Amino acid sequence: MKDSKLAPFVVVGDCDAGLVQGIVSRFIDADFAAIGAATLREVSRLLADHYVNLLILNTEMGAHSGIEYVEQLRSNGSQMPTIFIADRNSQVSRVHALDVGDDIVQKPIPAKELVARARAVLRRSSATGDWRIVESITLNNEPFAFCGATVHPKDFCVTFPCGASVCVGRKEIGLMVTFAINRGCIVARKDVIHRVWGPHADIRSRSLDQYMVRIRHIFRSNGCSAIGALRTIHGVGYLYVKSQSGGNSCAKSNGCDCANGRQTSLVARKVSRHRTEVQRA
Repeated sequence: MKDSKLAPFVVVGDCDAGLVQGIVSRFIDADFAAIGAATLREVSRLLADHYVNLLILNTEMGAHSGIEYVEQLRSNGSQMPTIFIADRNSQVSRVHALDVGDDIVQKPIPAKELVARARAVLRRSSATGDWRIVESITLNNEPFAFCGATVHPKDFCVTFPCGASVCVGRKEIGLMVTFAINRGCIVARKDVIHRVWGPHADIRSRSLDQYMVRIRHIFRSNGCSAIGALRTIHGVGYLYVKSQSGGNSCAKSNGCDCANGRQTSLVARKVSRHRTEVQRA
């Protein structure tokens, strides 16, 4: 049986709800993960909440241009593979669509052919080879220590000293990697969102707060008080503090909390300096 966690994630955008449902069902039957959207607003929400391997989008989404929408994604740095759908009487230039996207099909669409084209596009883009967890983090990341536990990107799980193993999703892994590689540095909230959700993400979204609550709950539920090392700097972002003792065990009473005067003073200085830099910018 294939691991559903590694199924390429496809978003299908078209104003025709019946067509979308049929395409989504066909992709699910072909071992993809797929979801539909009837508007560009819905497409944007899905792109903000998931790492999408492939976007299938009508060139004309109501009064809006699907091609211009993808052009905007490209200008923001997204290289997401895209297949355009053109209506039977569409006046859209196929050459323009291929310059912006990776392929274009015209209605009526043979479902089997669309799946085959999708696989070909994914092969060309190597999207099925790197298995990115989020925009900038891949499954090639080796296990790493985080707040007294061990994070396993390839297995989508976190193991704790008590022996427990908890399955987590792409966003949780992405957040923990982001904090781990920036340990000792304040990471602005918008930078966290753009790194994990992608450059197109809405920085006003509250999704990040929900994921942070979940991560902290998972660690505390498994006796890992060291999650206290991951601090929220209100109005700024987050700081994963360095342990003074160098230890990383949940079994220690202080763990990574580092709640001594010297560490607290260091955090205060970093926060003050970061806020000053933000105000000057």
